[in-house]
Amino acid sequence: MRQLALKILADVHEPPESVVGPLRALGVHVEIVALPVADYIVAEGVLVERKTVRDLHDSVVQGRYWLQLGRLRRSCDRPYLLVEGVDLDRGRLGQESIRGVYLATLDMGVPIIRSADGPDSARWLRRLAIRAGITRRRPDRPVYAQRPKPNEDPPEAVLAAVPGISARLSRALLAEFGSVAGVIEA
Repeated sequence: MRQLALKILADVHEPPESVVGPLRALGVHVEIVALPVADYIVAEGVLVERKTVRDLHDSVVQGRYWLQLGRLRRSCDRPYLLVEGVDLDRGRLGQESIRGVYLATLDMGVPIIRSADGPDSARWLRRLAIRAGITRRRPDRPVYAQRPKPNEDPPEAVLAAVPGISARLSRALLAEFGSVAGVIEA
């Protein structure tokens, strides 16, 4: 199997000793640049905002978290929030509040990755880069654009795709009315 050449862009404000060093030790080429959004670009369309637990608490309290999250979501197809630190409750927000922040983040469509420390964060970033390099996100195809299964009768599949109509009922309807058009007309 061919080894992927991994390149990750890191923001100039990321401390080199915490994640950048461990990334390089994992064989990842890291380029330090001023990123307008996010802390890492692991692949085209894949951005990661990294926060320590304390910084997560502080950024919510200071009012910058939701602005950062909004910019992150608008800037890419696949945004991620990487939260680094073992104890989620080590910060200024209460236990219920920080969990509410987590749920609101997930509701906004931003997956959350938890890591223990800088080296663990580096492993997550590397894995995201590998995954982005070997998988291409395909647009969702509507049900009607998909090919029927080999043993599946297309008219039966069309009817069975309608909510509330099972495969058994679709067979009965076709037997009674002769075709999908006949079922629709009836």
